Amino acid sequence: MIRWGIAGPGTIAEKFAVAIKNVPEAKLCAVASRSEERGTAFAKKHNIERVFLGYESMAKDPGIDAVYVSTPHPFHLPVARLFLENGKHVLCEKPLAVNAKEARELARVAEKNGVFLMEAMWTRFLPAVKEAVTLARGGEIGEIRSLTADFCYSLGIGEDDKLLCDYMAGGSLLDVGVYCLHFADLVIGRDPEKIFATGRVVDGVDLSADILLSYRSGATARLSSAMDHQRPFSAYIYGSEGSIFIPDFYKASEFYILKGDEERRIEMKPIGDGFEEEIIEVCRCISEGRTESETLPLSVSIELMELTDTVRRTVGVIYPFEKNESQHN
Repeated sequence: MIRWGIAGPGTIAEKFAVAIKNVPEAKLCAVASRSEERGTAFAKKHNIERVFLGYESMAKDPGIDAVYVSTPHPFHLPVARLFLENGKHVLCEKPLAVNAKEARELARVAEKNGVFLMEAMWTRFLPAVKEAVTLARGGEIGEIRSLTADFCYSLGIGEDDKLLCDYMAGGSLLDVGVYCLHFADLVIGRDPEKIFATGRVVDGVDLSADILLSYRSGATARLSSAMDHQRPFSAYIYGSEGSIFIPDFYKASEFYILKGDEERRIEMKPIGDGFEEEIIEVCRCISEGRTESETLPLSVSIELMELTDTVRRTVGVIYPFEKNESQHN
């Protein structure tokens, strides 16, 4: 039994707290928050026994084996590092860090302390996504020529102000664009030969970003993320002999194989809300003494963060704390 704690009782942690109840190998034992009121309310709602005020006390507690870090983006590095340095296994909400430099630092700390670390990109573990990718790469639709993935939504006024704040590493790319980048990696790979990107940047954050990746194989990927307009959350994989359509690709439970006039629907629902599969993977790896997941190794997260850094530089998004760091180097 892996004893879990949650660091940062926010909206995404709510889904994790519900999902972990469906994983027999895991038990949610604690929650840590900088706010006693928020921590207590979260614990009461999800029937969690222990509440820690601040992360340091939970990091030092021997009754916790693994921690799900769901703090805002700029705090992924310091909070995850704290738990890793105290011998806790960590599942860190996407993106693993704000930039590749921070991601490499977390990987270094995890390796030094001999503990497990993984980015929480739950889409990679969904049965429907895994099967669609397996079929595409296995030649079901011939040679892969291109793919598209869109994750665009309209952020309501006051809905989540940190996503509009450059000091909080806001913007569509780190919020939802990372799903598109991970999907392209699953299907084609993470070594594009050419990278083209444009975006609508306001007050230092990208409200939208459009990315075109060109690969040595000749395949291309067109990816879009946005917080200022909405599109269907869909993905298409186009091959020389057909295509695969995945509605709501980031939380997919079905996909369609299209060949000429033929259409075949394949339904593969996740266990619950989609988080269960990645929690099962983390518990399995920890139980087997692994420090990384073969499905999502740290090298993949780091390389995709490097790609994200390139896209941000191209569209003109550099966060204030990154500018401060460069001035001191």
